[in-house]
Amino acid sequence: MAKLVGKRYALALFETGLELDKVEEFEKEVSFIGRVLENDPELGVVLSHPKITKDEKKDLVNKLFKESISQEMLNFLYIVIDKRRERYINEIDSYYHQLYNEEKNILEVTAITAVPMNRKAEDKLKTILSNKLGKNIVLKNIVDNKVVGGVMLKIQNKIIDGTVKGQLESIQKNLKSMKV
Repeated sequence: MAKLVGKRYALALFETGLELDKVEEFEKEVSFIGRVLENDPELGVVLSHPKITKDEKKDLVNKLFKESISQEMLNFLYIVIDKRRERYINEIDSYYHQLYNEEKNILEVTAITAVPMNRKAEDKLKTILSNKLGKNIVLKNIVDNKVVGGVMLKIQNKIIDGTVKGQLESIQKNLKSMKV
């Protein structure tokens, strides 16, 4: 149910953003709201609490976000509150982000390495991936001391293991399966 509700509201917001030519602005604002709720879980509890009236919730949202988001986004939050869908704001944020990435041809890639990648290596990897995949690459580098060397890429739900450890494990697996 949460996925369906989140998708519907995100799609409605996205279509409104397209009509008003504010897709990018809405993406930044809905991400900001999502981060605020993620950083303050108690706020999410308050917003979704059934004993707090809609007017009190709207007043709280107004006080928190009026200076930081557009009137259109504030109105969207009022609708979410009126329909008692406050608990789906994080899902709305997530699905809106997916729609935005599809619209802008963006693919998010995580590169896991033993040491932080320098700017030149990041740019080279982004260029290679962009050429191969035909997408605008947004690269995030995560350092993991379990990686011996090389890079492991996470692209959506796929993992490309180019680490030394991964290659050694592959060799070991092949050797074990060989019959002599």
